[in-house]
Amino acid sequence: MFTMPEKIIYALPEQIGNTELFVGRKKEFDYYLGDWYYYLVNNMAQSQAIVARRKKGKTAFLQRLFNILWSCSESKVIPFYYAIQDQRITLASFAKEFFATFASHYLSFLTQNKDWVITPFNYATLKGHIASYPELHMRCQSIDEFEKTGNWDLMWTVASRAPSEIAASKGIKIVQIIDEFQNINAYIVNERENTIDTMSGTYLILAEKREAPLIISGSEVHGLLEIVRRLTARFKVRTLGNLPEEEAKEAIRRYAKASRTKINEQAEVKIWNLTQGDPLYIRALMQSEHNDTKDYTNEDNIIATYTQEITQGEIYDTWTEYIAKIFVEVNERNAKRILLYLFQTGEERTRVQIIKDLNLDMTDFELQTKLQKLIKADLISRGETYFDYKIAKDKTYELVFRHLFQKEIDYFVPDIKKELRQEMGGNANF
Repeated sequence: MFTMPEKIIYALPEQIGNTELFVGRKKEFDYYLGDWYYYLVNNMAQSQAIVARRKKGKTAFLQRLFNILWSCSESKVIPFYYAIQDQRITLASFAKEFFATFASHYLSFLTQNKDWVITPFNYATLKGHIASYPELHMRCQSIDEFEKTGNWDLMWTVASRAPSEIAASKGIKIVQIIDEFQNINAYIVNERENTIDTMSGTYLILAEKREAPLIISGSEVHGLLEIVRRLTARFKVRTLGNLPEEEAKEAIRRYAKASRTKINEQAEVKIWNLTQGDPLYIRALMQSEHNDTKDYTNEDNIIATYTQEITQGEIYDTWTEYIAKIFVEVNERNAKRILLYLFQTGEERTRVQIIKDLNLDMTDFELQTKLQKLIKADLISRGETYFDYKIAKDKTYELVFRHLFQKEIDYFVPDIKKELRQEMGGNANF
């Protein structure tokens, strides 16, 4: 059984910033520090893929999980955290960076020197610290030799296998936490500067190494799931949803305190109704530059700030980034009509129903292709079958979309403030 450390040491700087603002995720921690940890120490743990839309709190959760595991200095479970950047990098440089970061986290745990997590060694500097660690030194030598001969593939083979091989030889466990995993097939290039779109294949075998299972995540749900599907049955997919009500209200209280915003129980309920526990929506509302009154005991102030966030703030920017991706490729009225239709129906619809109800002049295959692009952009999702499509209930996303496009589609301008008041449970006729 896992025992929580008396004190969490924040060896890995958390992206959330103020660590007091991290709230909840009890369900997720109960699993990863409960059953999954038990399976881990008993050599049975399955690699995991955590999926959720951008800014749902995936990175915050993964970084906190790292810090909890790192704080358990008496255990034989060593965490390793690595985020794959969305910038081009050669396979040789990637292999050296990956190995240097792993070695830094490995050494930091063994020595309980958090500085080596805060500032990992670069590959050149690492060599001066591993002479007494043959498990690292020998692999560093191999990487150097393969680089001299221009064999980048073998450099990556050594680097990627290091966690599982060292864990097996030392009788320990290493938890590999790799964030933004969808980037692995998009930004790493070979000697001819061509993207290696099969990089994820490395983990077809490594994901099954029980000594060093992976927990991967990424902000592009469809891209990550495509990789996971290719790595057949190697990863168990788990969705990170919104915070449940009590955790969301605790988050509201903490962000209110941090942002010096006045709230009461009624305000907590209204903000919960409005945000439904979405971490982005809560943070954006509480830390908004438009929150100039610092008083959410008056629901008019909540509505005024949230309206600004939906029409020009961080929430708007986040959703328009998703929307812009697809409408650059599918910039036409029908795609927008389909989205508005799915919002308005509020339930799953088949392709036959969509063609009929919208009177679309296209074949079933053409519609399927268009819907697939909307899924890939994380704007809609599949329903119960591959023939059904839906948009999960999210009033905020709906209002961002309708603010942008409803007038263009059906010449109707939504009354955002009125609908927000209804969503909060207020008097819409006020």
